[in-house]
Amino acid sequence: MKKGKRVLFLGLDAAMPDLVKKFVEEGNMPNTAKLMEQGIFSRLETVFPPLTAAAWTAIVSGAGAGTNGVPSLMVKHAGEELDYWHTSFDRNEVLCETLWDVGNRSGLKSALINWPVTFPLGGIEESQGVQLAGSLNPPFRYFYMPLWDVASSAVFSDKLLNCNQIPGRAVQLETKPAEGWSGLPNSYMPVLEFEITVPPTYVKGYKMQVAMYASTAEGYDRVLISETKDADKAITDIAMGDYGPWIVKNFEARDGVRDGCFRFQLFELSKDGKHFKLYQSSINTAESYSVPASLTEEVVKVAGTFMEVDDPWAFMDGWMPMELYMEQLGLHANWWGNATRYVLANKEWDLGFSWVGTVDHIEHVLYSGIVPEARVYDPNKAEWCMDQIRTAYKQVDDNIGKILEVVDLEETIVVLISDHGMTHLDWNPYVKEHLSRNGLLDYVLDLTNDDPSNLSINWENTKCHPLEPCHAHIFINLKGRDPQGIVEPEDYEKVQGEIIRALMNMKNPETGESIVSVAITKQESGTLGIQEGPGYDRVGDVIYAWKPGYMSHPFVYRTEVKYRDGSSRIIRNPELYEPAVLCKNFTGVHLALPSLHDMHALLIMAGPGIAKYERKYPAKIIDVAPTLSKIIGMDVPKDAEGGVLFDVTDRIEQ
Repeated sequence: MKKGKRVLFLGLDAAMPDLVKKFVEEGNMPNTAKLMEQGIFSRLETVFPPLTAAAWTAIVSGAGAGTNGVPSLMVKHAGEELDYWHTSFDRNEVLCETLWDVGNRSGLKSALINWPVTFPLGGIEESQGVQLAGSLNPPFRYFYMPLWDVASSAVFSDKLLNCNQIPGRAVQLETKPAEGWSGLPNSYMPVLEFEITVPPTYVKGYKMQVAMYASTAEGYDRVLISETKDADKAITDIAMGDYGPWIVKNFEARDGVRDGCFRFQLFELSKDGKHFKLYQSSINTAESYSVPASLTEEVVKVAGTFMEVDDPWAFMDGWMPMELYMEQLGLHANWWGNATRYVLANKEWDLGFSWVGTVDHIEHVLYSGIVPEARVYDPNKAEWCMDQIRTAYKQVDDNIGKILEVVDLEETIVVLISDHGMTHLDWNPYVKEHLSRNGLLDYVLDLTNDDPSNLSINWENTKCHPLEPCHAHIFINLKGRDPQGIVEPEDYEKVQGEIIRALMNMKNPETGESIVSVAITKQESGTLGIQEGPGYDRVGDVIYAWKPGYMSHPFVYRTEVKYRDGSSRIIRNPELYEPAVLCKNFTGVHLALPSLHDMHALLIMAGPGIAKYERKYPAKIIDVAPTLSKIIGMDVPKDAEGGVLFDVTDRIEQ
């Protein structure tokens, strides 16, 4: 590497070029503004499909899905059942060389800080640098994919609250007069009690006792939580809005016995004690998540507990108000800033890679609220939505400033980069039902409970199945290749055509317009930048992209039909689409073609020898790794498909 040149990647998931420019001009992102004033600004065309794991892997390798082995949020391996998947956030799924791989063999030390697709630990050894955590991006948990977490969050309330993710996390309870307790604090009203299980679902939980009491004459205002009815041994005693202390327990998780930590927060408590919402955080890891292992304890002291993912569904399901969700996003951004600052200031590194995901998450929740074309756009709410998004960007920018305080821009190239943009979301098509009605997929839905994942495939009548969660890839149930294949090899192209026609015939339920932008065969996937590399067998037999406004729904639900005589029965939901609802489910999505303006990612590059320059046209995201390699005099990752941006390198003084 050329003397005096470090490289630091600051990964801002879903940071959009237009919004960054807007907020910089408003004065809300002063630290980003400083980098723009002295550096290179470019839009980036991301990879297809434009999803988190695929894009961040492409950024550090210069390779797209056909080569890097990360085709979507999930990965399907050849020879496995078509509905079986692996999380794409597992580094073992990556089939290509990365920048830190090149650095390792060049004697350079790397610092990986919450960078996507670097879990589990072991991608770099202690002699090669440091690693801290490794992010799980998807904040939705239809397909719960915890890397570090033991279990997801939960809420305990007098009301049955919505629960769109993992049934059983929203628990309805009744209070009763407290009995059999010792050591209870003085209360101006009779103490009430209820019992909870933490967590209530997903893994085996712990029984805990909750006492609700009134510390003043104004009414109930505090809850005390203990593992027994001995209040002197309480593990939490909180008022409205308080964060309880972190509680460490040993859990029998699905991947073995693990230590996890969680805390409580009281969202609601009426003065008469009739209404309450007690929130249990996700159960985060309480074990080492770093290389070396000792780094975990060091970071906890300066940044606090590592929380794998924030909880937008707690807001959208009505568990917590927006102010508390924004506060939660701020905690995540602050952990990122403090942890990154500590590692960069105290550890030896040449190549740094640090990621934060909060901007992506607030855009998923509110993006349609700022897009007039969106079906759910409400001009009366537009500025409120923009304010929340602006705040999330500012939270990240504040922490960029914190990080840059320990970075010498005279010897460090800082690469501020995102992985994709965002479009509005109007409708969620039930893709499996569409395929079913076209004779391509046969399934049975369990109508005895509300869990929509209780869906069984009749493989003997199924010609194809989408890669979960139904984004971009559809695999043919091919005889001789797939375990329960029924499609004869000579009918392969015929069935490809049937799938493509079924996709292209999907129409907007209100306007009748086609909702799929493009659907092509695997043989044609090169037109979307998917090359025949080591990961090509993980690419679907049909590839498709939605138009802006659409995201597939991976489930089909049951519904109740009522008759004139008052009787009813449960049937499979006959609807083909679920509408997006602002503040109730996602209204931002990134599944459209990467070439579209709003889908563009962001690149800002500043450092020694770099002057202000804005590229006229978007670069490709796979050009970033080769270009940085050229600038610092390091080998290009050997599997890179992208090229060097010579208009950038020619402007840098060596």
